[in-house]
Amino acid sequence: MFTGSVPQEARTLFQGLVDSIGKREFYLGCSGNFSVDKVIARLGCVVHSNDVSLYSKLVADILLETDTELKVLNADLKQVFAGWGDTRYKKLAMVMYAMKLSKFASRKNDYEKLFYDAYLDGALGYYEKTVKKLESGALDFRIKSFTFSDFLDFLKKKEGSGGIGVSFPPTYKAGYEKIYKFVEESFEYERATYELYDPADSERVFGDMLRQDENIFCGDQWFEGLQEYVVGKIMLGSGKHPLFVYSSVQTPKKFYYERSVAEVKNTIPVLPVDYEFTPETKITAEVVPTSLITYFKHFYMSARVDYTGGGDFGVIVYADGKAFGFCAFSKQMSTMTQCYLHSDFVSRSDTPKLSKLLIQLLKTNEVRRVITRKMMHRYDGLKTSVYTDKPVSMKYRGVFELERRDKGKLMYSCRFDGKTLDGVYQEWLTKLRKRDGKVA
Repeated sequence: MFTGSVPQEARTLFQGLVDSIGKREFYLGCSGNFSVDKVIARLGCVVHSNDVSLYSKLVADILLETDTELKVLNADLKQVFAGWGDTRYKKLAMVMYAMKLSKFASRKNDYEKLFYDAYLDGALGYYEKTVKKLESGALDFRIKSFTFSDFLDFLKKKEGSGGIGVSFPPTYKAGYEKIYKFVEESFEYERATYELYDPADSERVFGDMLRQDENIFCGDQWFEGLQEYVVGKIMLGSGKHPLFVYSSVQTPKKFYYERSVAEVKNTIPVLPVDYEFTPETKITAEVVPTSLITYFKHFYMSARVDYTGGGDFGVIVYADGKAFGFCAFSKQMSTMTQCYLHSDFVSRSDTPKLSKLLIQLLKTNEVRRVITRKMMHRYDGLKTSVYTDKPVSMKYRGVFELERRDKGKLMYSCRFDGKTLDGVYQEWLTKLRKRDGKVA
């Protein structure tokens, strides 16, 4: 739900730590998406939350039934939000949507332009899904209060109260400001006052706070001078900094977690370039992780544009068990009726019209079935975007319908047609063989 979530291992560690401490009053600095707040609140403890982000403030508004005045400044966002119905989650969903859109807001290349426009097109569907998720229990916990301020000021004010401070401060300077620049420029609201936190000061800050009162801090740096306070260590895997938990709260336990990271290696055989398609060729399709689609993109997609990211799940199409068609689909850019085709491409082959075969196969019963199983939702069809100045896309023409033509962009869609993989394949092969003069 939110970029920058605390790792699951850290949440598990905090649950064990709080369990060993017992039911106390907790003050959570840098609440972020409230993942640790939720863990502690569900253990029956009183929780006071804090942050400086607009996102966190709006989550707190829902939890505490308060309200933040919010004015939309960005013209694109203003137009999008005008079409959204009023719910108690609308302001939060607006900021969540802006956070998603911010990844492509600069529109510095075709990739960013493509997905910026695609997010605008799928805005209403995003809102409906987000509201449904929030209504289903994403915020089913309680906090006692929320303070919109600097986390150090917040923790210092609780000194002497008998409460325990908990915080996972920023691990790099101006992190919030860099990530949420687009969001901050898009909305007008009464901002929190705070000092920019520098992680280089963490050893001094942690030490002072740990010695002065009962506090718990989590960070990605090892401090020799604070080793007496270390109660937990989390190994996040190769190439990632471990996390250390420093605590001045008396606890009988210490905690250690190590993430089991299995490197995913490609074991999928790819169709040979000179493979000859015949009437006996068996076509199949299966859902795969997007990491596999990304892996193959490096080999078969143009290096001129960065298409290496994106998508929530993939589908690979095989001929006699050899992969030749690769597709990625996006949940967030889908609507309630159309699943968004993020990208599709084929392996190198001497056989022409292979990319045309792939998109024809995507309309079949079998592909619809694997998508439905993955998404737990039955779509009526697919939609996709093509960036071009040409009036039509020769690839999609005749298979998908041209839904809209904008400057530099075409929107295509299709309905699942009820055909089978084998039926579509045999039709394609017959046309191909006739064209090549192999059949009468």
